[in-house]
Amino acid sequence: AMVATSSQFGMALEEETISGIKVVKYPVSEVIQRMPKPLTPEGIPAHLQYIVGLDQDTAVVHGFSGGFPFADPEYAIALSSGTFNGRKQKLNRCHGGAWTFYDVETTKLHKKKSWYPPRELTATGRDFLAKISDTDSDCTLTFGWNEDFSEAKIDGYWDSNIDNSHFRGIANSFDLVIEMEPYWRWKFNGVDMEPGTWNRLNPSKLEKMDAMCCPPKENNQCLGENKLGVEGLCETISTACGEVSEENLSACVMFTRRNLFPGGFLEIPIMSNYPVYPLADRYGNPTPYNKFYEDAVSARGVETIFHGTERAGVDEL
Repeated sequence: AMVATSSQFGMALEEETISGIKVVKYPVSEVIQRMPKPLTPEGIPAHLQYIVGLDQDTAVVHGFSGGFPFADPEYAIALSSGTFNGRKQKLNRCHGGAWTFYDVETTKLHKKKSWYPPRELTATGRDFLAKISDTDSDCTLTFGWNEDFSEAKIDGYWDSNIDNSHFRGIANSFDLVIEMEPYWRWKFNGVDMEPGTWNRLNPSKLEKMDAMCCPPKENNQCLGENKLGVEGLCETISTACGEVSEENLSACVMFTRRNLFPGGFLEIPIMSNYPVYPLADRYGNPTPYNKFYEDAVSARGVETIFHGTERAGVDEL
């Protein structure tokens, strides 16, 4: 049953229960206002304290080299949410509000342009939540972060998606990772710029990207290396960066989610990678990238988003 419930914004939110999980629903345009703000745990760096958009089917920009032909119906996550034990993070997708899903009746998405390749969802948001919500163990993904929290291996995805234990074991041998892109490593204070020789960029290119990906709002105070993540005007992408041009979106991806063969050296064809964009900072302020993500997902036929708040009348499993 669906009910209307009051919210902190003074408007009614639609609420219902899906497979034992209480959820709230709201328009795409209200996601960053309705989601709980990213947590700020002690010792967790500033570059994780964002709501980020999971652009699995590359809805935002044509030209990104990856993207999945079949995308999970997920909109955005609060990247610093969940619980941390050192560099190990456990993030519950089912309740707590840190993970959001498309509220759609079909798995077929509209094309962004006439030339755009067709994309489909692996399930509707409701069916996807039902599949992963039997237990909190099925709901939970574990992020194993490196020393500066710029790269993580993700465990637990296949546990609720593959019933056969043999095939699940094979799937778990592949590496699911999320990696911060070189420009943003350079831009945020305290992030290692050179985790490996494969992704180094020369200073002149980084400076050129700076003008594209974080153009100054009023002056040049926030231009340059290690400027973000410190107190003051340059604390967050939202406060430091002015308007971004759509033609530069593909170059300004903040994280890339990759699927790799065992050993982590080669990407899996077709399901290789997708871009992750920063949508809002820890204060709930939108970044310059948020409007492009909202518009692109809406153009694909998604009008409503939901997230789980708690289990309905049942103690956590």
